[in-house]
Amino acid sequence: MNDLNDLARRYVAVWNEPDAAVRREMIDRLFTPDAAHYTPSLEAHGHAELEVRIAASYDKWVAPGAYVFRAVENAGGHHGAVRFNWEMVRTASGEVDSVGFDFLSLGEDGRIRTDHQFIES
Repeated sequence: MNDLNDLARRYVAVWNEPDAAVRREMIDRLFTPDAAHYTPSLEAHGHAELEVRIAASYDKWVAPGAYVFRAVENAGGHHGAVRFNWEMVRTASGEVDSVGFDFLSLGEDGRIRTDHQFIES
């Protein structure tokens, strides 16, 4: 596998990306066409639904200017699976408001096939 912390940083970057066209390209590079994203309350399948899911999160948390997401440099993995934490940080103070955990399974090409997201705090 490539550098897993780099994958985590690229994954988190898509959630912070303001340009919809760039975000779409990032999704294409990160996720297989049939990728699935799961949280306790929703599912997104395929690039189109991932775009909607990520844009909604961006519009709610990042676009207003209050928060940004950042990867924690703790990514680890084996046998095509990767896990890492991320933080939602207040842009004004740098204070961490939320911590999440993602568990990814990767396809043969290194792109994300499934993404299980958990909010830890």
